[in-house]
This record gives sequence, structure tokens and C-alpha cells, in this order.
Amino acid sequence: MMLRPVIALFLVFAMAGEAQQKGSGCPSASRVRVNATGKVKVVSENRKDIAYALSGAGKGKVTTTLRNGWCIVVVSTGDGSFSQELMLTLPRTIRSTKIDNRSGSISARFLQGDVIAATNAGSIEMDEIGGDVNARTGGGQMTFGTVGGSLRCLSGGGTIRAKKIGKEGVLESAGGEILVDEGGSWLRLSTSGNIHVGRVAQWLFASTSAGLIDVERAGGMVTAETGSGSIQIGGARGVRCESAAGGIRLKNVSGGVRAATASGAVTVTLAAGQTLENSYLASGRGDVTVFVPSNLAVTIKAMNESPGSAGSVSTDFPQIQRMLATVGRQNGPAVAQGNLNGGGPVLMLSAAGGAISIKRQK
Repeated sequence: MMLRPVIALFLVFAMAGEAQQKGSGCPSASRVRVNATGKVKVVSENRKDIAYALSGAGKGKVTTTLRNGWCIVVVSTGDGSFSQELMLTLPRTIRSTKIDNRSGSISARFLQGDVIAATNAGSIEMDEIGGDVNARTGGGQMTFGTVGGSLRCLSGGGTIRAKKIGKEGVLESAGGEILVDEGGSWLRLSTSGNIHVGRVAQWLFASTSAGLIDVERAGGMVTAETGSGSIQIGGARGVRCESAAGGIRLKNVSGGVRAATASGAVTVTLAAGQTLENSYLASGRGDVTVFVPSNLAVTIKAMNESPGSAGSVSTDFPQIQRMLATVGRQNGPAVAQGNLNGGGPVLMLSAAGGAISIKRQK
């Protein structure tokens, strides 16, 4: 019989601990700056002023000040509570939004202008942003849906995900994966984890100290570097890649191609119907295999310094002649060279611990 009064009393105390404040202001502002602690959520809709709502435990207070076209929104926490949440609704006419969060997550959606966001410790999530985005977190995950402009972001140790970047992108993480579905211009990616890119319209630079690099397609040059991991590229107009310990697999590549690994196999399929520039494929400890279109005009030079039966050069093209070099020793490296379709740019192949295979592309 005493259960219901106890529950009712508990709810009264729970509601009493939940602070709430609502308000609006700055009807003529074109830019917004937010200083807060705790969770911050920002959206936009068809309205003339800026609306806010603060909830959560603590003695927080929101103040708004209009200064030189800026609406400055400040969340003060009298008791130092980080558990409060600010919900901010902006007019669609806002050209720029800057969010500075001392500790907590940041979420922004449906903003038409540029966004600058920074938090010392928390995640950042954005989607449907019309302008440029500049975001930084000291150690949290970053997730971006559609960004109409450029994206520049830095995480102190979290994963970065981006669905679609309208222009260029610079994404850096100290210790997490970087995953980009689509880049509208060029991309520069740097981390110590894995990197995956669906496609990028122009060039791509990807660097990781200890992870794999996977690129489905690039409209221009791909430069990829990894200290410990494999590299895989599904299509590009020019490739420069290097791995200290991992295999390299390139498909549908044209232009200048340079691929080298200290330990791992190198497998390259040259794009049919495209031109090739002077190129170089090498492995310090692994096989080197290249698939060449039958109609490609190219001069191939191969040298295999691997000992024993592994140090061979095999080819599907009778124009490529094999021989055994004897320079300063009785049994030198295996060497092969020849011109296909009259010759052209030079494709050099080198192996020191595996076989070399030159195959006709079917």
C-alpha cells in the first residue's frame, strides 16, 4: 500500500533536480557563436530568431548577446556540472556557426552556412551542412553525413567517418580509422589506423603508420604510404604507393605507376585503352606480377635478384627476351626486356625475394 506514495515522492525529487530554461533572441543576427559545457545540439528551421532550451541536472543558465551581427550564446554552469544539454534552433539565414565546447559532444544538422566546432573531450556529429566545416576534438569519434563545402577535421584519437564531401577534405586522427565514401575534390588523410576511400574526384594522399589503405576509385593521382599494412587501389590515373610491410594490389591504373614494398607481393593490372608513363614496380621480399593489355605500347625491363629457383622472370609475351646477367659474379640476376607494340614508356620490374611474372591481360 505504501508503494505508490514512495514512487510519487521519488518522481517529485527527480523532477526537482532537472533544470530547464527556454528562450529566444537575436532576430537580426547573421552569425552565431556558442560557448558551452555539456552536450550541444544545433539545428535550423524557417524562423526569424534564435531559440534555445537548456536541460539536465545542475544550475546552468543561458545568455544571448547581439554584437556586430554575431549572436553570442553562453552557457554558464554555476556548479560545474557537465551533464547539461543545450538545444539550439537557428534561422536558415545564418551564414556562420561557431561552437566551442569545453567538455561534451557536439551535434549539428541542417545548417546552410559554414560551421566551426571544437570540443576538448567528446564526439562530433554533423549532417546536411551546406557550407565548409572545420571541426576538432581532443579524443572522440567524428561522423559527417553530407558536407556541401570543404571538410577539415582533427581527432586526438578517434575514428572519422564522412559520407559525402562536396569539395576538398583534410582529415587527421592520432589513432583511429578514417572512412570516406565520396570526396568531391581532393583528399588528404592521415592517421595511425586503417584508411578506406570509396571514390574521390581528383587526387588523394593517404598516410598511416600502422594500417591498411583501401581506395576504390580516384579520378587523379593516388599517393599512399603505410608503415605496416597492405595497399589496395581499384582504379586511378597515376599511383605512388609504398609499404614497409604489406602487399600492394592495384587495378585499372594508368599514367605513372610507382609501387614498392619491403615485404609482400605486388600485383598490378594496367588499365586497357589508357596511356602509361614511365613506371616502377618492386618488392624486397615477395612476387611481382603485372597484367598488361595486349595493345599497350610499352618497353618492359625486369630484373630479379632472388636466389635459387625463385629468382625467375616468366612472361606471356614472346617479344620479351630472358637472359642471365653475369656482372662480377658467376650467376647474376635474371634479366628480361622487350618492346610491346613497338615500345613506349618504360615499365621497370624488380624483385629481390620472389618471382616476376608478366602476364597478358585477358
